[in-house]
Amino acid sequence: MKYRESQTDLSLRKWFSNSLEHALLRKVALEHGRLRSLSSFEIKIDYPLLAIAGRNGSGKSTLLAMIACAYHSVEDKHIMSGKKKPYYTFADFFIQHSDEVPQEGIAIGYHIAHNNWTPSKTLPTGKGIGRQIRFKKKGGKWNNYDKRVKRQVIFLGIERIVPHSEKSQSKSYAKLFIFNGHELGCENEIRENVGYILNKKYDDFKFVSHSRYRLPIVTHEGKTISGFNMGAGENALFEIFSILYSAEPGALIIVDEIELGLHAEAQVKLIERLKSASHKRKLQIIFTTHSDIIFGCIPDDARVYIENVNSKTIINTEISPEYAFGKLSSENSQELDVLVEDVVAAKLLSSVLPSNIRSRLQIEVIGSASSLSRQMAAIFQRGKKNKVITIFDGDQKRLYKDNLKCAHSMLEKNHEEFTQWFSENINYMPGDEWPEKWIISKNLG
Repeated sequence: MKYRESQTDLSLRKWFSNSLEHALLRKVALEHGRLRSLSSFEIKIDYPLLAIAGRNGSGKSTLLAMIACAYHSVEDKHIMSGKKKPYYTFADFFIQHSDEVPQEGIAIGYHIAHNNWTPSKTLPTGKGIGRQIRFKKKGGKWNNYDKRVKRQVIFLGIERIVPHSEKSQSKSYAKLFIFNGHELGCENEIRENVGYILNKKYDDFKFVSHSRYRLPIVTHEGKTISGFNMGAGENALFEIFSILYSAEPGALIIVDEIELGLHAEAQVKLIERLKSASHKRKLQIIFTTHSDIIFGCIPDDARVYIENVNSKTIINTEISPEYAFGKLSSENSQELDVLVEDVVAAKLLSSVLPSNIRSRLQIEVIGSASSLSRQMAAIFQRGKKNKVITIFDGDQKRLYKDNLKCAHSMLEKNHEEFTQWFSENINYMPGDEWPEKWIISKNLG
């Protein structure tokens, strides 16, 4: 079912489309060469949240790394205490063994909505969507990191989901974590958001720390609970929302496998609160996911499905959750069943559809018009109302009432509701005759 945008979605889209203040990433493209499993591609970005899905090895994490390297830093040190530099370079993500062949001959284009470009012919005022390129020549290094547009970037990898009870450094320092008096200033927002997502009421929240490590501490129902005794998803949420609310306004937040550790209801609420944080703090949030629930919570054009077909990267956009995750599970991933009368109609319809659409539906030959009508009635009674359309031959246009009556004869109830559904889910082949005659007349004409 097509996603219906909420008022929050519309507000986010309006801000994102018009802002030049926060150096928003509007397109990323691998213009030349290969980077791990990725070949040349481009992705346009028109919404502040972007969800990326695909099979293992398709290039999702590589894409996140490319995006993290789009910007330089405005700060002297990184918000993540364990990060040595205040910005990301390709060396942070692309580490090689001595036996591996270095990846080179690569060019990556970043299209950024910015208000401080050097004036040029394409951007005479220095304002608008401009392009920066990072490249690595054969035998060379990545070019000029310090020339990148300045913006705070924060990358949250899957290590956030490892429980503190399984982290060697956390266990070693278990008795040494203390509250040093330093507050983020956004503890209430973090506590409220995590509580909402998990249906818990936290009375208090803070981080305690030792060296460059930190541990969440909460009070819940009169008990003090540390990160050692929280669930993995709970720990991860405190980490995510501490970043969202302590980052600079306009920051780029990148999260790998955002749904890890969260049940279905929590995933829905997470996206709701990500939208809220993005709206309040002008954040751009880009993440990967293996969850159809996450995919279904954001607008169609904010979904990207990556495929690797014959060593070529294919980017599918505006893709439904059913289709995307049907492909992941190797099940029938067709988003739509199309019912027709005969093989001629099926071949005619198949020949006019572009391949990217044809791969997303299944055309089934049912038989006569009356058979189609009865099939529609059967589908309606089974409750499968959203994924089917019937294409009658053109000569059936004048027989609409007869076909509807035939379908009604199969129903025991809900006749009025069926009539509306039937009329919305049927169409006709071109012309006013059967397809064979229409094809001949067109060729002779």
